[in-house]
Amino acid sequence: MKYGLLKFGSYETNVGDYMQLAGIMRAYKRLGITEEEIIEIERNQLSLYDGEYVILPMTAAFIAVHGTQPFPLSEKIIPIFIGFFTADESIAIEIAKYEKFGPFGCRDLVTMQMMRNQGVQAYMSGCLSICFEKRTETPKNGKVYLGEPPEKLREYIPREYMENAVELPKAYRAMKDCGYSDDNANMAKQYARDLVTELKNNAKLVITRRLHLALPCVGMGIPVILAHECDSGLVEECRFAGLDKIIRVYKPTEYDAIDWNPEAPDIEWVKEKAIQLAMDRIVEAKNHWGGVCELSDYYESTEKQIFYSGMRASYLSENQKQYFISNAWKMERTAFEYIVQKKFEDMHLVFYGAGDKGKWAIRRYYDYIRRIADFSLVDGDSNKQGKRISEVLADSEWDLNTVGNFVIENPQIIKNINRKNLVVVVTCDRYYSGPGALIGNILIREYGLREGKELFFLDKLNYSMDMHMSSTSAPFYFLHGF
Repeated sequence: MKYGLLKFGSYETNVGDYMQLAGIMRAYKRLGITEEEIIEIERNQLSLYDGEYVILPMTAAFIAVHGTQPFPLSEKIIPIFIGFFTADESIAIEIAKYEKFGPFGCRDLVTMQMMRNQGVQAYMSGCLSICFEKRTETPKNGKVYLGEPPEKLREYIPREYMENAVELPKAYRAMKDCGYSDDNANMAKQYARDLVTELKNNAKLVITRRLHLALPCVGMGIPVILAHECDSGLVEECRFAGLDKIIRVYKPTEYDAIDWNPEAPDIEWVKEKAIQLAMDRIVEAKNHWGGVCELSDYYESTEKQIFYSGMRASYLSENQKQYFISNAWKMERTAFEYIVQKKFEDMHLVFYGAGDKGKWAIRRYYDYIRRIADFSLVDGDSNKQGKRISEVLADSEWDLNTVGNFVIENPQIIKNINRKNLVVVVTCDRYYSGPGALIGNILIREYGLREGKELFFLDKLNYSMDMHMSSTSAPFYFLHGF
């Protein structure tokens, strides 16, 4: 069993996300958990995780954004909900489904009340970004740092502060690549480390509107002026609910009453409580789930082979199906990409089986196939060489009722395809039948494919997406529009 840390590697990474991990990292260190026992999992890819069982503190903001939902969680994740935030009721409903892993430790009072409204036990754990170590001495010639203060506030800042103030870069950092990447995550983590070191050694005062700049500074013993930039924005204000016990939050109507020489509050006992709570929850999760997961992991690591698992076997759980069904943007393509964990444009899609089901599968996915880089139709009885899909579809007279223009290739080509892009779908009759099991076991044993990674069975895809293909007649959903 492993211990987890969230990582955040999107194109515009919020450095504040990494500040929230401070308490978890200190808890792991005190518990003697080594770096070898810790793995990182991207917040918006939690559904796709398929490594060792992992205890994962869910210390982050969870907001519903199209295409980046972290729920449902992988069954390999044992979540600890502590110090998390959401302002989205749909997310709160999803989180409440994990009541058996509760109680839910919330970052702010609004999140706490939102979770209680779901009928689950929730409490205010506060934000673990306060858990940085307190500095031992104050810099003699300290600087004033401006961390994106509200524009309206600038006219109130004393002139002597503004003359030599240091402007910090924006909390949202444009990263190297578009979308998620390890490079983005590493750049954001390094920036957060450098920022903490800079402020700890040189700051005499920080003026900001950023919650996760203010709280780490308070934890390090740095005086902070935290100024809100609107009087009534609920989403903005709820982030501070309850945290004003630690630091005063000035609203625009209070700018003229700001104390420009504040002292850092003494919150060492609060930090210790937060770290101890994190340690207790981690140990509790290990004691409760550790033996179960380790025993299951032992059996799950058996040599992979194809087993019969019933007529309605599926790659999606009932909970995951409900997730796709309940979203207005649900499309078959979305479900397929979710299951295979690859974008159609990045795939080399291989249909194994040139019989009736293979033909129907091509028709079913034709609109997607013609947009991807590579497509192959293979069959164990063929010795022919294949063509790229761009060549195959060059003939505008292609008949949708046949596969005559698709060259049937030898399955040996699979060995030459980059595994990162490979998706093999076995299209013969039911996957657990003689032919299906035979092909599946060959692909697993001789080709080294892993079901759920590079290898999939059409029947199980159908049941995953609740679209069933008959083995004797064309599926009804092909008839419309042709």
